[in-house]
Amino acid sequence: MQTLDTHAALPSPLMKRIAWRLGPLMVLMYVANQLDRANVGYAALTMNAELHMSAAQYGLSASLFFLGYILCEVPSNLCMHRYGARLWMTRILVSWGLLSSLTSLVPNAHWLYAARFLLGAFEAGLYPGMVYYLTLWMPARNRVWMMSLFTMSIPLTGMLGAPVSTWIMEHANVFGVTGWRAMIMLEGLPAIALGAVAYFWLPDGPHALRSLSEADRNTIRAAIDGEQTHAAAVVHPRNARSALTNPRVWGLGLVYFGINSGIIGLLYFLPQVVKTFKGSAQFSLTQIGLITAVPFAVAVVSVLVWGRIVSHKRINALHVAGPLMLSAVTLASALYLTSPLATVAVLAVGTSACFCSITTFWQLPSRILTDRAAAAGIALITSIGVSSGFLMPYFIGWVRDVTGGFQLAFIGIAVAMTIGSALAIALDNQRRRVPDGSMALK
Repeated sequence: MQTLDTHAALPSPLMKRIAWRLGPLMVLMYVANQLDRANVGYAALTMNAELHMSAAQYGLSASLFFLGYILCEVPSNLCMHRYGARLWMTRILVSWGLLSSLTSLVPNAHWLYAARFLLGAFEAGLYPGMVYYLTLWMPARNRVWMMSLFTMSIPLTGMLGAPVSTWIMEHANVFGVTGWRAMIMLEGLPAIALGAVAYFWLPDGPHALRSLSEADRNTIRAAIDGEQTHAAAVVHPRNARSALTNPRVWGLGLVYFGINSGIIGLLYFLPQVVKTFKGSAQFSLTQIGLITAVPFAVAVVSVLVWGRIVSHKRINALHVAGPLMLSAVTLASALYLTSPLATVAVLAVGTSACFCSITTFWQLPSRILTDRAAAAGIALITSIGVSSGFLMPYFIGWVRDVTGGFQLAFIGIAVAMTIGSALAIALDNQRRRVPDGSMALK
């Protein structure tokens, strides 16, 4: 595989203006996204018993979300390329928010399966859409920091969502709806509100942001054009079809599969892991939520620090494979520790490393993909990675039913992450410096 890392970067004052315009809304959108897809993990603490579901059945409900997501990922991203970020992001936010709230009314497991599948279909396109959207505004060096903010939304959701969701389950009453149903109903509402905000606030690109001068737009265009010229010289996926059949794109998708396997295990099963701790029978739902929040809180800080560090470096596969391998080792070993405190500490390291690997990973695809090919290629990479969400939850639930614990399931996650780490290195095994000072990756 071959990519290029250029020195192109926007002037700091211009970058700050763009970051303040786009960053807060993007973070809020993705926090709402992660909350509405992962709150079923907190609901499972009581929902499984109410709907008479085994751990494997719960895993299947989580998996079906990703099946809908995968099937609609590429079409959704192509629609955003055609209709613009403002309209398409509004559609995504409002439709998933409505369905998420309505999921609180499911009477049994079969209706939950249908709701989760449709929720995945409605949410499809948000993450790859935002990754593609950033390529319209800034070159790779600036996107490292922006992606660290965006990626921070995932552990931030775990940090805030765990105690908030479990507190709602214990205390909220919405017109007689209580428990996990009240939690899911209420947590769908922020997405609907953010859809309205996105319609009026989110510009389709630099050309649509009135506060930018023509000189600002020319500066952005020059930085991005230079990066895309390098990308075009390396590979030639000139259109969506060639991007979808490019083996390098598929290779990156498999690396992301390994990264996403760790995220899925943590977001969907960490509350249930905490529930298995020695003495956890005495924990209230809120206490379980607070314990679950600790690894994610550490990850929030780690992602921000990591983003600052790597924003001054040329990104290569080692910046992806290193954190990913560290995460694999720690997640595989954490549940074998006898002390709950030590387990949480090691899980915090593994969680932080996993999320740090995403920040650097997403700088690789944009260097070999441009324009419509980028929209399709990034969506395909995401779909391959997200397919771990279809496979892993059922696998983890099945292992839990068979063995009575999560240890072997987390070893399975670590194996997927190790393969992803090794593949990232394999794709980058002929790194060399090129005459223009860039870093080539073959």
